[in-house]
Amino acid sequence: MFITASLLILQASLGQTGAVAFITGPTPFEYCLTCLDLDTGDVKSVGRGLGDSAPQWSPDGQRIAYQSRVEGGYAVCIHTLDTEENFLLPHGDEWNYEPAWSPDGKKTAFSCAVNESPLRSIKVYDFESGTEEVWGGGHEGLLSPVWLPSTDMLKALDPDDQMAADSLGLFALKEEAEKNGALLAIGAASMPPKLSTEIFIVTRDTVVPLLSLLTEDSQRYVRYAVRPDHKGRQIAYECNEGGDREIFMIGRRGIANLSNHHAADWNPHWSRDNDWIAFESFRDGFSGIYRSQVSTANVSLIAGGKGYQCWAPSWSPDGKWLVYASDASGHSQIHLSSFDGTNQKQLTRGEAEAMNPVWQPRPSKK
Repeated sequence: MFITASLLILQASLGQTGAVAFITGPTPFEYCLTCLDLDTGDVKSVGRGLGDSAPQWSPDGQRIAYQSRVEGGYAVCIHTLDTEENFLLPHGDEWNYEPAWSPDGKKTAFSCAVNESPLRSIKVYDFESGTEEVWGGGHEGLLSPVWLPSTDMLKALDPDDQMAADSLGLFALKEEAEKNGALLAIGAASMPPKLSTEIFIVTRDTVVPLLSLLTEDSQRYVRYAVRPDHKGRQIAYECNEGGDREIFMIGRRGIANLSNHHAADWNPHWSRDNDWIAFESFRDGFSGIYRSQVSTANVSLIAGGKGYQCWAPSWSPDGKWLVYASDASGHSQIHLSSFDGTNQKQLTRGEAEAMNPVWQPRPSKK
């Protein structure tokens, strides 16, 4: 159905193409996956409306994976644009979160748990076979899976010490990644009171900590929100190394700090050309959206101001625009900004909150 009362589009002609998926609803219990058509300005409820969240577009822009409440837990659901149908994945566990599409769109990874256990595992659903499979050899304590778009990063991880590489399982990992693909995930590296988390490379049968291949593991820091660029050659992540959250990047030159500020920086997102990272920060006394140029680490403000918050940025396919959530109007709505922050619009208005916008990778076929 089309939403006409609780959520309104401010301007029919937005000068953009494609669609933005987002979450809206009067209460968290009723949050629903929704799509805004940027060509026409139409907004349409397309989800189940049962606590929907975490929308992710398929690489071809024709399907949306999201998590939604079911009896006894949460499931990953797939919405297909052309048929307007929602398909619940046939899970073997009660709680399933954070869907992530494989680069070819044939699989989706997600974290899962039995009885809402804090120790989650990673599973992968294969759309061709219609089956799900535990990855990482059943390793527990893995969250937030994302696919590596290529194995280029793994090819660069060639320690001089061949025996050390073999002991880390690097050779087996590379071979399996070439065959079935590879994921990155966040997992526990130590237990309280010295809790730390690490970035892990995950294949079907193997789990290897990524940073131990590049630098000595301190066992003191917490890593979050790992995201590879669109070619799989650079990896951005959050880390509290230095005392507060910063955006770090793993690339050909090693590990670099791209945000480098005493205020907290988090939630990195790559532009399509991999030259920029948009992120959230509390610098300047408010939560805003900033961009960092990867080659220089120069940071500039995109959206934000005193008295309101901006968060959850998502890039347009051409890298010239971003959508994001902001409470500048009093509560969370979807906004649009040009790459440099000079041209901004509020896209939705209404009684219902709108959040978690994700820009379609490419326009739908007409």
